[in-house]
Amino acid sequence: MCRLTSLSSLPFRRLPRDIIEAIFLACLPAHRNCVMSAQEAPVLLGRICSSWRAISFSAPRLWSRLHVAKPTVPYNINSTTAVCAYEAKIAQRLEVAAAWLRRSGTCPLSVSLQSSHHYDLRTAYDTSRTDPFMDILIPFASRWKDISVTIPTFAVQALLDLKEHDVPFLESLTITEIDVEFRIDPTWLSPGSLLSAARLSRFLPHGGLTLMPRDALSCQIILDILARCSRLQTCKVGVVEHEGEHLQDSIVECLSLHSIEVWCYSSPLDNSGHLLSRLSVPNLQDFTLGGAAVPSNSISLLSSLATCTHLQSISITCEMFYSHELVDFLRGLPPTLQCLCIDHQWHPGPLSSLLDDNFFVTLETLAVLPALEELIMVNNRELSDEALLRFIISRMPTLRRVDIKFDREMQVDILPSLESFLESGAQVSLTYTTDFCYDVSPYLGLPDRPRLGTW
Repeated sequence: MCRLTSLSSLPFRRLPRDIIEAIFLACLPAHRNCVMSAQEAPVLLGRICSSWRAISFSAPRLWSRLHVAKPTVPYNINSTTAVCAYEAKIAQRLEVAAAWLRRSGTCPLSVSLQSSHHYDLRTAYDTSRTDPFMDILIPFASRWKDISVTIPTFAVQALLDLKEHDVPFLESLTITEIDVEFRIDPTWLSPGSLLSAARLSRFLPHGGLTLMPRDALSCQIILDILARCSRLQTCKVGVVEHEGEHLQDSIVECLSLHSIEVWCYSSPLDNSGHLLSRLSVPNLQDFTLGGAAVPSNSISLLSSLATCTHLQSISITCEMFYSHELVDFLRGLPPTLQCLCIDHQWHPGPLSSLLDDNFFVTLETLAVLPALEELIMVNNRELSDEALLRFIISRMPTLRRVDIKFDREMQVDILPSLESFLESGAQVSLTYTTDFCYDVSPYLGLPDRPRLGTW
C-alpha cells in the first residue's frame, strides 16, 4: 500500500498515460487472476487519486483477469437475518463482478469462479435453476480465453448450452464439480459443441474424467477428447467397437495420467489394446479393465502396458483370457507391478478352472511378477488352500498382502502356518462361502434376511 501510494507523487502523476498504464500492469499479480479486493491491484490503484482512478477505469487490460469467489453459505442459513445478509453479499459481489467485466472492453478474458463446498444444499440439485455467477459470465463468452470454474452440478448446464462459435477465443477450460466426479455429458460430444472450439487446446476436468455416457464411445472420440486433457490424472472410459473404425496415426500424449479404467462392451482385451496403442501414458501406475467376460487377443494391450515402466497395479477379469494366455500376459507386464487384482466371474464351463493350482505353480516356477506385494482375488473356486499356502511362502517376504474371496468352503486352515508371516506385519484375509446364515435384527427380534455368509 505504501509503495503504491508513493507512486501518486507529483512526478509520477505527470508521466505519459501509456507509462502509467504500464506501471499499473506491472502491479498486477503475476501468476493468478485478480481478486475483487480493495487491497489489491487494480482496485487499489484507483484509490490513490481521482486521475489514477480515471486512468485505471479506462484501461481494459487491467480488468481482463478476474477471480470470483462465491460467498460461503452460513451454517445458520435457516435464520432470516443470516439469509438476508448472505443474499446482500451475493448481490454486492455480482454487481462488482459485472462492473469489472464491463471495464475489460474487448480484451480476451481470463476468469476463475470458485463456489464454496458449503453451497446451498437446498438448491444444489435443482437442474431447472441457474447459477447467478454463471449468468454474469456467459454474456462475455465471446471473449473467454482461459476459464476455470468450480461449480455445483446444476450450473454446468450453462456451459453445455454454449457452442463453438460462442467461444472463438477459448484456449483453456477447467471444470470442477464440487458435489460429484465430473462426468461427460453426451451434449459435450455433439458436433459444434464447446469442445469443438477452434482454439481450445486444454480441457481440464479437475483431477479425473469420466467418459461414460449412456452409449459407449468409439476409440477415436475418446482420443479426440483426451488430446485436450493435458493435465488429466485419472480417467474412466467406456469403449465400444465400431466395425471398420480407422484410428488416426497420431499419438495422444497424457503425460500426467496415472490411473485409467477401461470398460469394454465387447472383446475387452482387443478393444482396450486398440485404445492404448494410440496413447502415450509413460507415468501410468494403475490400470483397470472391466466389461464383457469374453476372451479376445491380448497382444495389443500387453504391448502397450509393457511400455508403462511405472505400472504398479492392474485389475482384470480372468474370463477375458484364453486359458493359455493369462500367464503369458502376466509375464509380459513391467517388473514394477506390485498389486494384482483378478476377478473370477465363475460359471460352469471350460474357463472355470483357469485360476487353479497349476496356474499358481506356474507363477512360482516362472517367477512371474517378481515385485508382487498385493494379491487380490474374487470368487475363486478351483484354487486349493494348500496351493495358496505354498505360493505365499514362495513369495515371502516381498508379498505383504493377500486378500482372497473363495467361492467354496474352507478345506484347510492355513493361517497357523503363516503365523511368522503375519507377525512381520503382513496381512492375510481369506473369506469362504458357507451355508446360508441369518442376521438377527435387534429391531424386529426375528431373522432379518438370508445372505451368503461371505458375500
